[in-house]
Amino acid sequence: MMTDIVSFLKRNPLLRGVPDAELASAAAIMEIQQLHDGERFITEGEVGDCCYFIMSGQALVSSRNLIGRPVILGVLGEGALVGEIALLLDETRSADIKALGELTLLRLGAAPFYRLAEASPLFYESLLFSARIRQVHGLLRKATIWSSIADAELRGLAEVTSRQQVSKGDIIVAQGEQANSLYMIASGKFQAISSGRKKAILGSGDCFGEGDLLLNKNCSGTVTALEDGELLLMGKEEFHYILQQYEQVQRLFLELVNIRYADADDAMAGNPLLDEKDEKPVEPEKKSETIKSDAWINVLFILGGLFIASTALAIWLKHPIWVGASLLFGSVTGPVAFVSYIRSSQLLGYRISRLAQVFVLSAFTTVPLAWLIQSRLLFAGGAWLAHSGPIMEPIAVSIIEEGLKLLLCILILRSGKHRFLMDAVVFGAAVGMGFAAAESLWYGWNYLQQGTASDMLAVMWVRALLSPFGHGTWTAIGSAGLWFGLKNRVRPTSRQAVSRNSVATLLLLATSLLLHALWNSSFMEGALRIPGMLLIGAAGLFILFRLLNRGVRDESAALNTLNPSFDAQYPEQAALLEKLDAASSPQPALRCEACGTLAPSQLSYCARCGQALRSSP
Repeated sequence: MMTDIVSFLKRNPLLRGVPDAELASAAAIMEIQQLHDGERFITEGEVGDCCYFIMSGQALVSSRNLIGRPVILGVLGEGALVGEIALLLDETRSADIKALGELTLLRLGAAPFYRLAEASPLFYESLLFSARIRQVHGLLRKATIWSSIADAELRGLAEVTSRQQVSKGDIIVAQGEQANSLYMIASGKFQAISSGRKKAILGSGDCFGEGDLLLNKNCSGTVTALEDGELLLMGKEEFHYILQQYEQVQRLFLELVNIRYADADDAMAGNPLLDEKDEKPVEPEKKSETIKSDAWINVLFILGGLFIASTALAIWLKHPIWVGASLLFGSVTGPVAFVSYIRSSQLLGYRISRLAQVFVLSAFTTVPLAWLIQSRLLFAGGAWLAHSGPIMEPIAVSIIEEGLKLLLCILILRSGKHRFLMDAVVFGAAVGMGFAAAESLWYGWNYLQQGTASDMLAVMWVRALLSPFGHGTWTAIGSAGLWFGLKNRVRPTSRQAVSRNSVATLLLLATSLLLHALWNSSFMEGALRIPGMLLIGAAGLFILFRLLNRGVRDESAALNTLNPSFDAQYPEQAALLEKLDAASSPQPALRCEACGTLAPSQLSYCARCGQALRSSP
C-alpha cells in the first residue's frame, strides 16, 4: 500500500521536483478514504485542516450563488488536488465537494502539506497561482453574467481578472476620468453618484463601468466604497473580446446599459462592436412561466365566502352589523380579486402593501372629487345637457371620472422607473378598482338609506359580479396608453418609435373613455341593457388581455436576457444541477433591495433596475 501511494505521488505532475524522501515521508502518514456517491468530504465555510488527492473516480465541486441556488464549479478527476485553497490562503472552505460515484481519496494533513510546499518552491508557487485562479473562477461562475461562457474559457477569463481589496471611503472611479475597466463586486457596499445625485447602492454581484466601456465615454459617475470590500477588475480589451465571442453575454450587458442609461440607444448607434445586437430576438424561456401565482383564487374564495356568509346572515338575522358587513364585503370582493388576478399575471411584482396604498388612495380621492365636479357641472346646473342628446352626459361623466383616475396614474408612472407595460396595467387596475370599491360602497349606502337591506344586497351582488367589466379594466387600458406616452418623454428613441407610441397613447386613451361612456349610456334599455353591458365589458377585457400578453412577453424577454439559463447552455450538467436543486430547500420569492421588486427565486438580477438579487440570510 505504501508503495502504491508513493508511486501515485511520483506520477502526479503537481509534485514534480519534490524530493523522493519528502514524498515517502508524506506517504507514510497519508490516509486512503473510500467514498460512495453523494458523500460529502469538504463543506463550504468550514476551517480547512487537510487536502485530498483523487486516486480514482470523480468529485463534484459546487457552491451557492447570491440567491441560494447551487452552481457547479467543476468536476475533478484522477490526480486532482482539492481542498488546498483553504490551506494556501488561510481561508475557510470556498465550496462543497462530494463524491460523484465511487471515489478513492488520499488525505494529506496540513502539516505534511506545508512540508511538501517548503521542500519544493515550484510546487508551492504553482499551487498558489492555481488556487488564486480557481478562487476568481468560482466568484465569476457564481455571477450569472458569465453563466453562458464555457467553463474552460471562464478559467481563461479568470486568469486576466484581477482582485482588488478596497477600504471604506476609497474612491474607485471618479466622474470624468477615462474608463478602462469593468468592475465586479465580490463583497462590500458601494455608492454610485452622478452629477451630485445618488444613483444607486451597489453590493455583491453587481457591476459598474460596463456602460462607459460600451458607450465609449469617460466615467459617468463616481463610485465610493461604503465599507471594506473586494472588487474583480477586467480590462477594456478583455471585456470587448468576451462581448464579441458570446452574444448572450453581449445582450445581457446591453440590457443593463438600457436600464441604466436613458440615452443608450443613441449613444450605441454605429458602434461596430454592437452592429448586430438586434438581429436575433431573445426567445422567452419556460422558466418565467413558474412565476405566475394562483393566489388571486384564494383571495376570491376568502372574500367571496365572507360576502356570501354576511349576506345570508343579513337576510336571516336582519342585524345592522351583518347588513354593514355585507355592504363592506360586497364593495371590495370583486375589485380586490380583480387586482389580485392582474398582479398574479405580472412576472416582476410589487409588494401588496404598495398596491393597497394605491387602491385606498384612489378610493379616498378620486370618488369624492368626481362626485364634487359632477354635482357642480352636470347635475346642479347642467341644463346645457338637456339639449345635447343622450350621449353627452355619459361622455362628460367618462371624461371626469377617467380623467381623475388617469391623473393619479400619471403621478405614479411619471418617475420613469416603471419600465414595463405591465407596471402601468397593474397600477391602472388598482386605481380603477379603488374607485369602483368606493363607488359601490356609496351606491350601496344610498340604497340602504332609501330602501331596504334587500335592495342594497341586490345592488351589491350585481356590481360585484360586473366589476371585472368596469373601472379596473377601463383605467388599466388608459394607464397603458399613458405609459406609451411617458415612454417617449423618459426614453426618446427613433422618430418611428415615437410615432407608434403616440398612436398607441391616443388609441388606448380613447378606448378607455369610449368604453366608460358606452357603459353609462342610456340607449341600451330594457332587455338590451344586460347583453349590451356584457358586450362592452367583453370588448374591454379582450383589449386588456391583449395588453397583458404583450406585457408578459416584454417582461419575459427582459428576465431571460438578464438571467440566461445555465441548463440551456450546458445540458450535460443539467442533471447534476437538478440533483443539487432537489437536495435544497425551496427558495422564497426575492425582493430587490434597490427598487423593491418581487422577483421569482430562480432569477439572479432584477430586470427592473438591473441590480443583483440576494437571498435573505
